[in-house]
Amino acid sequence: MPSNSPRSLDRIIRTLRSLIRTNRLPRPDRLIISTRSGSVHAEFTSGTAPDRLAALLLWVSRLDGVTLTWTLRPDRMLTVAATARNRAGLAFGLTASAAVSDLDATPVGKAAVTLDGSFRLVPLVVEPVTFEEVARLVHLGRAVSARRARAAA
Repeated sequence: MPSNSPRSLDRIIRTLRSLIRTNRLPRPDRLIISTRSGSVHAEFTSGTAPDRLAALLLWVSRLDGVTLTWTLRPDRMLTVAATARNRAGLAFGLTASAAVSDLDATPVGKAAVTLDGSFRLVPLVVEPVTFEEVARLVHLGRAVSARRARAAA
């Protein structure tokens, strides 16, 4: 049976739904399913910056063979990307973005920024990152949001 048959799409959708329900994962805002490659690309675009990054981390905590990277885009958006597989062999690509202003970035030179005093990011350089480093950004983003909410009150 060809890999792009409707049954293949049905199998991918069933596997995806099962993964979400079983692990109570947040629903992605955008899904792209490829029957040809047997893969799913999920994007997290709604909610606060730390919520989007946390959603990506929740997903990767339930997958195997995870690779995480981040990239600073020229528009001052940080994109975190992950690749992984589930136990059934379905390949996943996951992304979440956050404005570096939501993470209290400090400009360094003309284009680079520093996050949390320790992460120096240069535009368009894809860097490997750990789960713990992204988790630090989630905590940083939540602290920034809380501080801004107190200041606005």
